[in-house]
Amino acid sequence: MNLSIIIPYHNEGIEFITTTIDSIKNTIDVENYEIIVVDDCSDKPLENIENVTILKHTINKGVGAAFDTGVKFAKSENIFLMGSDIRFTKNKWASQIITEIEKYPKAFTCTSCVALSAKELDIEKRRLVNVVNGATILMFHDKKTNPKKSETYRNIIEAQWLPRIKDRDIDSFEIPCILGAAYGVKKEWYNYVDGWAGHKKWGTLEPYISLKSWLFGGSCRVAPRIETGHIFKQHGTHGTSQPILFYNKMLVATLILDDYQRLINFLGTNNTIEEAKKIYNENLYFILEKKKEYKNKIVYDYLDFFKRFNIDYRL
Repeated sequence: MNLSIIIPYHNEGIEFITTTIDSIKNTIDVENYEIIVVDDCSDKPLENIENVTILKHTINKGVGAAFDTGVKFAKSENIFLMGSDIRFTKNKWASQIITEIEKYPKAFTCTSCVALSAKELDIEKRRLVNVVNGATILMFHDKKTNPKKSETYRNIIEAQWLPRIKDRDIDSFEIPCILGAAYGVKKEWYNYVDGWAGHKKWGTLEPYISLKSWLFGGSCRVAPRIETGHIFKQHGTHGTSQPILFYNKMLVATLILDDYQRLINFLGTNNTIEEAKKIYNENLYFILEKKKEYKNKIVYDYLDFFKRFNIDYRL
């Protein structure tokens, strides 16, 4: 098996996911691949789709957990993680991502992201005007540092697109954080960094996996030559509550940072944060046990990582 393609699915609709799968089948340039769709407890469960393996969650666990389930059952050591809203063109994307995975077995590598919308799905047209390549990570980021955010918004431990590069005909290079919902990785490395353990629903997915990949002795990369389309929808289907979004930030901070309490305190106090802390405390034993496990794997100091990529870690 040359490549295992894993797609989380939750209420996107049979027509939408079928279009996604057709986009893969009509453009893929390698043989002996598999497509695994993980139905994350949709209201109307997926039925059989030709030449697609469908795995089902009995409860809604979220995108990260769906990826974890898919990787567990994947037959190939080469894994391609993608959103259900990714579209492809005939640009040898599959063989190229396999080359990147084989060349950098301890890295998560994202593709160039061509921004699409429901009104404009032409990848060839959009690639001329709107392509982004990987992300950095915002740490302490509130209204004081970003006046456009509302008073109650705290955009911390969040991915932010890097400036666009003009020449995309270049080799892959290191970035702080993957982004764009199309990622290649070795199954062995995915398992070593422990996937998205403890994560719930949606939110902070990319900073979580990217920080672990870097701090555990690997890296993150972007491959500008591999372009995939990403449909940016106005309304997602994951239905993630605000307390869960903040819980995920608390989870990542605790697992990765020594001074995690400082970041949790930075969130402030309101009903949403208190509900998030309640969820956090309910899972605290699991989180602290994972922190012990991860401490033995961390080989790259997080402050050195932030300094290397000029990520602001001040209050």
